[in-house]
Amino acid sequence: MDIKKLDALLEEYVKSPKEFQVANYWASYERKIINVIRDMDFNQLRSGKYPILSTFGFIDGVYTYHPSLSFGKKFLLKFIQKYIIGDRPILPYKLSTSDIQEMAYLHCKLMSEITNSIPISDIEVSSFGGPKDLFEIDGKKYTVPFLSYYRRYCFAQKHIEFKGNEIIVELGSGSGYQIEVLKKLYPNMTVLCFDLPSQLYLCEKYLSEVLGEDKTVGIEETLTWEDLSGVQKGKVHFIGSWKVPLLINFDFDVFWNAASFGEMEPEIVENYLKYIKGKAKWIYLLQARHGKETTGETHVINPITIGDYKNFLSDYNLLDEQDAWHAHKRLSQTGGYFEAIWVKK
Repeated sequence: MDIKKLDALLEEYVKSPKEFQVANYWASYERKIINVIRDMDFNQLRSGKYPILSTFGFIDGVYTYHPSLSFGKKFLLKFIQKYIIGDRPILPYKLSTSDIQEMAYLHCKLMSEITNSIPISDIEVSSFGGPKDLFEIDGKKYTVPFLSYYRRYCFAQKHIEFKGNEIIVELGSGSGYQIEVLKKLYPNMTVLCFDLPSQLYLCEKYLSEVLGEDKTVGIEETLTWEDLSGVQKGKVHFIGSWKVPLLINFDFDVFWNAASFGEMEPEIVENYLKYIKGKAKWIYLLQARHGKETTGETHVINPITIGDYKNFLSDYNLLDEQDAWHAHKRLSQTGGYFEAIWVKK
């Protein structure tokens, strides 16, 4: 994938209005991520070799290391993982890693039955990018993150009842894992992925490998779009987040945002939503219930809470809201994250 695509994205991004540029939370990450991308081996995209990528979803290891950890701590943790823990049943109740993986799979299997979703056994994850968490059940490949994104689909399916021909708009697509799940379940879905330059660049790289380049409309084409007349049915489109205003004249079925709104201030979120409201029939959100941290290297200035979302979406009906889950555990043990579905009144 030509690094010139990233440079072209960055050039357009810096010319965009301030309200569509990176919020305070991402300011400390942005340059670090770009520097890593320029020299990275894409075959190691999901291997954990580049911990900074875990900040927007590329987490496919049984053990993950935060980018702020020192080299010594990372080395020690990797040594313990490889030579001491392995797959030994040393966790509570004599659990091993493979036990947790199987329970995550069975959780998804049960959720599919409860929500009338397409079974998890019908799809499998890609092995592109060297995921460390890859395992097999009944001849199909999975990772726990892949199963977790499938579970989010089950929650949405319970209310939306996907037909397979929907138009999905995701703001903050990150790794593209959610789109991988949805497109493997419903190949005819049309998807618009909006994100910041580096995230969008890697999302296109991953999904074009996973789904095939013939199923995607890339950055080189969308970068010059002045409207959405070029959207192609059944394909995944990669569009800079500063082009969200193009949605103002575009009707679609589902708006999807997981976690990234929580990394913005309320007024920034409200600005994005004004291009979404009335255009999307359904809105899916997975966010920090009380907002993100307000101190530390990465922080928001003013946290956005679930109350803000309810106020901003007053012309939608809130159908369901619950604590958010991974496939193997709650997203936050303290109930700090929720997922919810709204439908247009």
